[in-house]
Amino acid sequence: MRILIYGAGAVGCYLGWHLASSGHDVTLLGRTPIVEAIQKDGLLLHARGIRRHLGNLNAFSDPHLALSQKYDWIAFTMKAYATVQAIHELQTYLPEPPPIACFQNGVGNEESLRSAFGTQRIVAATMTTPVSIPQPGVVVEEKPRGLAIALDVPPARMVEQAFQTTELVVKTVDSAPALKWSKLLLNMLGNATSAILDMLPGEVFKSPSLFKVEWDALREAVMMMRLQGFEPVNLPGVPARLLAWASDWIHPYLLRPLLQKQIASGRGQKAPSLLAALRAGVRQTEVAWLNGAVVQAADRLKRLAPINHALALIVSDIASGRTPWDMYRHHPEMLLTAIRATR
Repeated sequence: MRILIYGAGAVGCYLGWHLASSGHDVTLLGRTPIVEAIQKDGLLLHARGIRRHLGNLNAFSDPHLALSQKYDWIAFTMKAYATVQAIHELQTYLPEPPPIACFQNGVGNEESLRSAFGTQRIVAATMTTPVSIPQPGVVVEEKPRGLAIALDVPPARMVEQAFQTTELVVKTVDSAPALKWSKLLLNMLGNATSAILDMLPGEVFKSPSLFKVEWDALREAVMMMRLQGFEPVNLPGVPARLLAWASDWIHPYLLRPLLQKQIASGRGQKAPSLLAALRAGVRQTEVAWLNGAVVQAADRLKRLAPINHALALIVSDIASGRTPWDMYRHHPEMLLTAIRATR
């Protein structure tokens, strides 16, 4: 198949590497430093202690050049806040695109794509394997898990077939919203609080009070998911159903040591996405599609999600410069005071 990876960052390069190494004709569209490195030296994958090189990849930084070709389907792998710009580029250079598989984190990207290109052409998908790009042209698999695809639109089978030719673990589910909300539960854990405090999740979870903030935010997300009629589904390496069940029936005091160990071992010294964005000085983050998505769902349902509202607002204010980050960095009492004000 001919496949365009729209957003050749860590996720896009990882998926592109596996698809290309399985014989598919893959084109990468990404930022100039990454594209230039791939054009010069190919793409190097570090996975499970093995370095594997792949050359002769098509890579562009100019969307006009990338979108002048025909593809069987497109994978959206850019950050959620770049979705609107990507839609505009598609409408400009490829107004009738092939099916789009949305691998982006958070809730809301598929809705934007469906509004632009039609409901039956957008495939919901997600990758649960954490990956990173330590330098342009090099992608590192942190912990092998897999990916999941929702089969509720016809083109999903084509996307599934492409990945079934790779060595990746592929799971299929029936519902796009259940898939995306289940992944949201994973993306939320140890993310916003870590970003606000400039602390790794393992440090955050050591504090019973901070863990309670995390747990309450998770319970709000599970509640809003279920009020919309979606039940959590397990994804590769992500027991979302068990996590949701635990949020209902198990006291957070009992779960804190276990989750502290799991989150710390899963991420190691790697900063979660929101913290990495703030440390890099990025003025936009994906928090509106993570904690913010819970708040938006609550608003539609005439409910409240005060913990997620506070977390999303603080992260956004820090990223935009409206609130000095030093006000919260390594000051848990400031965050706890802000959270108590919402109750």
